[in-house]
Amino acid sequence: MTLTKTLLLLATAGFLAACEETIMASSGESGVSASGGVDASLIRDAGLTGKLDSASQSGNAVIYAYYTDVVSDTQVLNGADIYCGGPGQAVINLTRGDQGGRSFNSMAFTCR
Repeated sequence: MTLTKTLLLLATAGFLAACEETIMASSGESGVSASGGVDASLIRDAGLTGKLDSASQSGNAVIYAYYTDVVSDTQVLNGADIYCGGPGQAVINLTRGDQGGRSFNSMAFTCR
């Protein structure tokens, strides 16, 4: 992996760490919590419309948050690639978690 890619991945991870809200409720649940709703302008894959829990942007990073029983990681990755202009164009950072006893993931990505 090149130095640029490594730095980009670390920057994305740092961004997620700053934005991620870890749920430490008395129920013992932990994971990613999304806020901000869905910005439809950030979704260019019609297959993701209505399936994401949130779609937001901070700087050049776009974040899709979703329940995996509604949409798969592969579908979200494909949606990120479509947003970025084609296969392999999205550089992702996937954070797995759960919310309310359901698998809930957050995929932050930047475009190459």
